[in-house]
Amino acid sequence: MRQVTLYRYSLPVEAGVALRNQRLKSREGLLVRLSEAGREGWGEIAPLPEFSRETLPEAQQAATDWLAAWQAGESPAESALPSVAFGLSCALAELDGTLPQAANYRSATLCNGDPDALFHALQSIPGEKVAKVKVGLYEAVRDGMIVNLLLEALPDLRLRLDANRSW
Repeated sequence: MRQVTLYRYSLPVEAGVALRNQRLKSREGLLVRLSEAGREGWGEIAPLPEFSRETLPEAQQAATDWLAAWQAGESPAESALPSVAFGLSCALAELDGTLPQAANYRSATLCNGDPDALFHALQSIPGEKVAKVKVGLYEAVRDGMIVNLLLEALPDLRLRLDANRSW
């Protein structure tokens, strides 16, 4: 028998997350739990305000509809809402055992703050050096100068450029 649970959460964000037109003081979303034949799978649905095309209430309604169909034994189509499609696909993959148990996930150092401390932190990264630079906050020429400076100082550095939809 298939069972579903949908939890809604709201977690405070101490420093706040700067978005284009606001500072996010809490992170809200949904946790999905699917269970069938003694197995379970979890997923998260968390559209980001001003970034995602869907709102949390829209995502919750789409997830509720999909979950009702799945619990009734149907194989509903993937949701057209990206956050819902992602969260449900993760829950299904874990439930089906197709979600990898381990992977090589790497976080990237965010390049901001004091340049001397930043260069020291980047030089001390073990193995492949990967860092993230926020671009699109200033003129493209300035962004280019920062990227060039980092790559000249640390030629083995790989950069991820994050424009946060600025362009």
